[in-house]
Amino acid sequence: MKFDSIKFIEELISFKSVSTNKDCDLHTASCADFLNDFFASKEFESKIVKTEKHPIVFAQKNCNGKAKARLLCYGHYDVQPEHPLSKWNSDPFKATIKHNKIYGRGSADNKGPFTCLIAGFLNFIEKHPDANLDIAFLLEGEEEISSPSMSKFLKDFSKELSTYDAVLLSDTMSPSSNQIVINTGVRGMVAFDAKFKGPKEDLHSGLFGGAIYNPIQAMTEVCASLHNKDGLVNIPHFYDDVLPVFQWEKDEIEKFPISENQMLKNLEVKKLYSQADVKFKEATRLYPTLEFNGIGGGYEDPGCKTIIPSECFCKISCRLVANQDAEKIKKLVQEEMLKRCPESVELTFENHDSSAKYYFVIPPTKVENSPESPLKKLFECADKSVKESFGTAPLYLRDGGSISLIAQIHDATNLDCLMTGLFTPEDNLHAPNESFSLEMLEKGSLFYELLFEKISK
Repeated sequence: MKFDSIKFIEELISFKSVSTNKDCDLHTASCADFLNDFFASKEFESKIVKTEKHPIVFAQKNCNGKAKARLLCYGHYDVQPEHPLSKWNSDPFKATIKHNKIYGRGSADNKGPFTCLIAGFLNFIEKHPDANLDIAFLLEGEEEISSPSMSKFLKDFSKELSTYDAVLLSDTMSPSSNQIVINTGVRGMVAFDAKFKGPKEDLHSGLFGGAIYNPIQAMTEVCASLHNKDGLVNIPHFYDDVLPVFQWEKDEIEKFPISENQMLKNLEVKKLYSQADVKFKEATRLYPTLEFNGIGGGYEDPGCKTIIPSECFCKISCRLVANQDAEKIKKLVQEEMLKRCPESVELTFENHDSSAKYYFVIPPTKVENSPESPLKKLFECADKSVKESFGTAPLYLRDGGSISLIAQIHDATNLDCLMTGLFTPEDNLHAPNESFSLEMLEKGSLFYELLFEKISK
């Protein structure tokens, strides 16, 4: 019986597997059980690996003879919170199909894309039951909270995982179902909260204004100082370790099918942010950033309350590129903020567990006279499979997001990763009305079917 990928995604969406919400722990565990039972029904050796938070599903299926390739497929079944619920046009945990899309939380991130991996393999193995291919699926439930349990899993299973040739993953973006991107890297990340503390309690601004340094004033002054007028980050040594960009990367990114005018229209902004002479296509993928993710303090309810607040806070994250160290950057930024903070205001930091190391692989196909290797064969097969399934050659680009697990896997096993983007900007990741294109589902499944066919020869 042919695998019904749409029904499979509908069932996955029905699980409220929000990893950051403890009230959803049972839903998350049930989703893992569903996946484990599914793989077992398809004659995989599948097991649930318990962690301190959410289970990991690890399913393996080996061929009878000597494998031509051994591939480890990664995905995550946890999802972002559904809020704000009022912005959804349908129940986020009940799949809705319209406009040739399937709507629901997790449809694009990552339940739809990893279904393409599963569908591609099942369709392939149905036609080639004696294929010389070993495959494993590693599906975690903590990606949206930076994969805290994966380090122990990788340590415990590193010997077994190291026997595979490479990792396959579809948790990155392509511009459309007509132009696929094979990602060569992801940015690293470090994030923290900064708390600015002034007087012991809120003060009457008429009685104390002008005599007390307002923590909000101090915070905004410090934050404003973290970027130069040219848009670059104003922290000494912030860019010291950034590697030069390869010419083939610049050539590939110029082919990316979106113009500045399209970007302005899509985002409904009047002008794009500028970083010195860095082009906007390169800024979002090849260069580091420092961003303010949230800010708060003082009176925030309707009306007016004339106070000098006791404290305020801001949330800061830095996206990092190849060769930048997260701990080093965090220390540089925090030390500089302390130097710039007024003496009468106390500045403290709360670091988050969401730090991630960068990952970058140079495709062997982009290196002249590169020796034959399993990785080179994988990239060659992927290139041909994208052309056959999507009708155009892929672009080879770094992704601007962060997937902490990729670098963790590489460090633990020395495995590189083929990252094929199967969601698009229209899919509303992490936002209301998240969706996954049924056209992408069909083409993405065919891509993986062709890839498995070619790599197993």
